[in-house]
Amino acid sequence: MPPDKEVSRYEVNRKVRMIFARHDADLSKIDYSFMGSTVYLYGELARPDGDYSTGEIESIVREIGALPHVRDIQFELGNWVIFSSGESWQINKTRKSALVRPAAQGGAQGDSTVVVDKAEKLADVLDDIELKLKEGEEKKDKNR
Repeated sequence: MPPDKEVSRYEVNRKVRMIFARHDADLSKIDYSFMGSTVYLYGELARPDGDYSTGEIESIVREIGALPHVRDIQFELGNWVIFSSGESWQINKTRKSALVRPAAQGGAQGDSTVVVDKAEKLADVLDDIELKLKEGEEKKDKNR
């Protein structure tokens, strides 16, 4: 590629930042980087005062994809699951699960790391989760 046609990753990153700013994204929650011909997005894509609609997310993604030299976008977002399916995008909001952690257990608040000590059947795990949810609801009802 001739030097005058060489793509600057800093220039693409600047343009991505401009797109996020134009759409009022909370830049403290999203990280982005351009390498090769791919834009990588990490973190959470949200406004400072709330979330986007799927249509707004699609608009942001299309603008990033339309940038010169961008051939692909990779997503590792905590609040959205985004897949490219040809000319359209599949965009789904992820659900945040309430994390209940015993007081004696260490770790940062909101840390969702799970250590599996032994393999269990999925049905058994789901039954345990359902039982704990019912127990939690019963405790709430007793406290009312």
